[in-house]
Amino acid sequence: MTDPSHREFLTAVHRGDAESVKRLLPRGANPGAREESSGLTALMIAAGRGDAPLVRLLLDAGADLHTADSRGGATALHKAVQGGDPATVRILLEAGAFVDSVAATTGHTPLMDALWYKWPEVAAVLLERGAGLNLSTHYGFSMREHFEYELKVNTRGKDELLAAERLLAARTAADSATAEAQQLMAAVVTGEIGTVQRLLAEGAEVDARYPVVNGFNDAHTPLLVACRDGHREIARELLGAGADVNATEPTFGAVPLHKAVYNGHAAITALLVAAPGIDLDFQGITNGYTPLHDALWHGYEECARILLDAGARHDLVGHDGKLPADIAREGLGADHPLTRVLTTR
Repeated sequence: MTDPSHREFLTAVHRGDAESVKRLLPRGANPGAREESSGLTALMIAAGRGDAPLVRLLLDAGADLHTADSRGGATALHKAVQGGDPATVRILLEAGAFVDSVAATTGHTPLMDALWYKWPEVAAVLLERGAGLNLSTHYGFSMREHFEYELKVNTRGKDELLAAERLLAARTAADSATAEAQQLMAAVVTGEIGTVQRLLAEGAEVDARYPVVNGFNDAHTPLLVACRDGHREIARELLGAGADVNATEPTFGAVPLHKAVYNGHAAITALLVAAPGIDLDFQGITNGYTPLHDALWHGYEECARILLDAGARHDLVGHDGKLPADIAREGLGADHPLTRVLTTR
């Protein structure tokens, strides 16, 4: 049986009755309450209505913006986009909503929904925040194919679709120009140490991030790429120029140290652990693994030993509940010296 206060709270959210919501929250109303009939949470309801003040109120009360609806698998950001209010979309993005959240049933990103619902102003906000242009739905359409289909079949809202098309073209051109201008990243990718040195001497931005084009280097800094690809001397040059040793990339939430150990680059690992300000124990957002977890996961003993000698913690657990010792036991065996070291510490 549904709690009457639960119904009262959701009814207030539906009505946009902020005063009642404010009154009910201190009395125990759950900011994450979900409506059984629709599968939507209170935050999704407010977001879909385009009620920006109420969305902010619910977020401040602890509503989870990453939760998906229980029927379509969409997030509050999807609902805000469908509602067409740019201010609500901005609030959710500023609160940490993932701009390329994928609905479980359709594979739609918020940008796809913005185009589908013909909201060019909302599309503009998402494009400003780096929404991906080269993603695909679960039913086989790429974002661009989806948009071309909409242009063909829609007789209403054509002007809005054409406005969105101009925005997409502008973003594509801007991404191309940014990529072409990032000579430092290009030199890092190809391993041209001399060019890297020259560009840094000329004042190239050492932590410039690559545009989001749904590729391997999306939003990476040059140091992240150098550490991933094994360019030790380039990594040294970048660190010397002040590169952020703890910069994260958005896909896995990894830092340069993760990139180095994951690929077994022991020399780069040694370089990084000696860098001022290095976070030896940063846990990635995807699986909660530290660099030590990653090194052991892939069997790179030398990287693991470098981390341990530098003081890396061995008591942190990943999202799977595993300690580094558990990873070592599974991959290296219970009798391996490194496993014994981790088990006895």
